[in-house]
Formats: sequence, structure tokens, C-alpha cells
Amino acid sequence: MAIAKSKRYINIIDTTLRNGEQTAGVVFSKHEKIRIAKMLDEIGIPEIEIGTPSLGVAEREIIKEIVKDSFKSKLFVYCEAEPENIEYAVWCGVENIIINISTSDIHLKEKYKKNKTWVINKLKETMRVARQNNLNFIVSAEDATRTDLGFLLKLISIAKKKGAYRFRICDTVSKFDPFRTFLYISAILNATKFPLEVYNHNDFGMATANGLAAIRGGASSLVVSVGGLGEGTGNAAMEEIVMALRYLENIELGIETSKFREIAEYVARSSARAVPVWKAIVGTNVFAHESGIHADGVLKNPKNYEVFNPSEVGLTRQLVVGKHSGSHTILHKFKEFDIELTDKQANEILALARVMSIDLKRPLFDKELMYIYNEYTKKNKSGKEQEIEG
Repeated sequence: MAIAKSKRYINIIDTTLRNGEQTAGVVFSKHEKIRIAKMLDEIGIPEIEIGTPSLGVAEREIIKEIVKDSFKSKLFVYCEAEPENIEYAVWCGVENIIINISTSDIHLKEKYKKNKTWVINKLKETMRVARQNNLNFIVSAEDATRTDLGFLLKLISIAKKKGAYRFRICDTVSKFDPFRTFLYISAILNATKFPLEVYNHNDFGMATANGLAAIRGGASSLVVSVGGLGEGTGNAAMEEIVMALRYLENIELGIETSKFREIAEYVARSSARAVPVWKAIVGTNVFAHESGIHADGVLKNPKNYEVFNPSEVGLTRQLVVGKHSGSHTILHKFKEFDIELTDKQANEILALARVMSIDLKRPLFDKELMYIYNEYTKKNKSGKEQEIEG
């Protein structure tokens, strides 16, 4: 029996162009930033962080050009809590900003050398300037998961009173696991009833899991990036969050997922890196099957070993011939070559393919399979001719 889709809506805000570009060694050109923004808009990402105006004139020029274009997505820029940064955002022509300020004791002591009163005053001052310039704003608490809960609740209350429409909880150093995330978000929402978005880093490989836990805890918005690109270990991967919500939480966001692989490749090239073949959702090995048991199961019904169709994320299914392959894969591959093999032929060719795969330490290309087939048939033909002559 099919399970009805959840009516709950979860907002996605993509930070590829902001925190993604903060990845060590990554710089997007003007053309790349504009193209990535358009690609995200085209697939239906609701909100996009497009940059940080305080980085300089070049960054502001790019932001201004993006803002002038036509977007369905809501565009945000990222501002540290300084009135001057709000002025930069206004110059760029944006309507939506994220006001960020550190809130944990360690950041206040070691980074700012200030106290909590300073945080409150600085945040109020910056929000006042944002309101004066008719800007919509989210308040972001950097290092929120190492912040005293009472102080954090106070900041949320102030943000709410001053007109923020969401509050961002940043797990800046991956302090939480999914269990702590769920409890923390639940506790905050029980106390405030104010919309929360959650920003996860991936230091322990749990960014996506923590994002889902935040949703279970009641958060209404998640910060993501394409491929998980981001400073340090990166963020929750956009494609992982969207597909996990679809298939694990039964929440459909209306995002065009069939272009996920295309976007992942473009962002990877723009970042001077490759999409790992094992990358969840968009890696080429996600739908590559070598094991004989797996390949046989997929040939009978893909749902035996695949949660969703590869076309949903812009990939194709691959049956790979290698050391662990079975005869059903050989039969299937040669049917693709318009060659019908007997079971005996398939098993004998499989044995030869396994030997070559071990020698080469990799799966075989189609041309190599044909080489094996041609040698096999040539040898068998020669053997039969010798029998006749004998």
C-alpha cells in the first residue's frame, strides 16, 4: 500500500555560493556564480545565499548583477552583525539578508573578547539598520550548539521582537549527533515556537543525518550546499537532504531532482575537484552493480537493490563486469552487443573476464569484453577445426 505524501513543507536554503566558496582553495568566477545561481533557481531551490558583500567591490558587483536578473528563488546575502555590512548589502540591491553573530562563550572570549551584553547590543544595532533599509532578515547564531541555552533563547526572543522571520541554529564545529540535534531543536521550539533553520557541518560525517534529525525535532528550514561543499568538512549535501526527505520522510519539496548530477558536475568543475564515484546520490557508482547477486537481482527488478530510479537524479544504471560478476551479467552485456550466448559460453567467458579484471585491478571496458569474446570464439573455432581434421 502506497504511503501518502506528507503535507509538511520544509524550506531549503542553499549556501554553495557563500559557504561553499569559503572552502579552502575554491574561488568561483563571475560567470560560474551566476550560472550556479541560475541552475539552483531552475530546479526550484526556494532560497539561495549568493555571497558576502563585505568581501569587497568585486563580490558586490557580482551580487548586484545576480540580483538584477530574474529569479523565482529568494536571494540572500550574508552579513556579519555590523551596520556597515548592511550598507554594503543595500548597495547590492538585495532585499533579504542573514545577520550572523557568534554566541558561544568560547567565541565571545577568544574571538571577540567581549561579553554577552555586547552581543545583544551589536545584534540590536544591526537589526535596527536592516529595518531602516526595509530589509528582510534572518538572525544566525554562529556556534549555537556550544551556546548557553538560556542565552540562545534570549537572542531568539529579541530577534523575534525586532522583526526577524527565522532564526538559524549553527552547529559550527559539529558538536551534535542526530540524537542531540533532535532533543536540542525540540527543546528550543517548545520554549519559543519561532521558526528555526538549522545549519550543519560535517566534521563527523553526520551533517545530513543531523539535518533530518532537526526536521524531526520541528525545524522548518535547512541550510545545504551542492555536494556538501563548504568550509572545513563542508555542509549537509543538498542532493542528500532532498532525496532523504523524499524517500525517508515522505516529504516532497517540488525540486527538479533529475538535474542533480549535472549541477554536481558543474559545481565540482568550478571548484577544481571531481565528484567522487562513491558520492551518495550523485556518484557514478550509486547505480553501478558488479556483484553477481546484486546484478542478477537488479536485472529481475531494480527495486531489489535500488531505492529510486537513477534517472531521478540524472544518472544511468551500469552493470559492471569484474572480479565479482556473475554469468547473468555476461549474458545481459552481450545481448546489448546483439550477441546471444549459451549458459556454457557465458560461464567460460566470465572466467576469462575475472582473470583479466584481477590482472588489471579494475572492471573491464566493453572493448575488453569484446576482445575476450573474439579470442574465445577464435580459440574454440580452432579447436573444432583440429577435431575435424583429426
